[in-house]
Amino acid sequence: MNSEPYIYSCAINDNSIAKVYAGDEQATIIDVEGEKRFWFAISPIKYVKVKVVKIDGTEEINHLKSIF
Repeated sequence: MNSEPYIYSCAINDNSIAKVYAGDEQATIIDVEGEKRFWFAISPIKYVKVKVVKIDGTEEINHLKSIF
């Protein structure tokens, strides 16, 4: 997509991840199968940092994610 809104997404298989943020937008996390999950977020911003919040409260910030 080259215009607003921008969609960010990724598969995850870490059950310790409680929340994901794409910039300021909290992502929706979908349980797919077993420990497999998928998250997506819609943002008006073209490039964002992705933050993962684990169930113990620790946070990890990932590098910029590509837009889809």
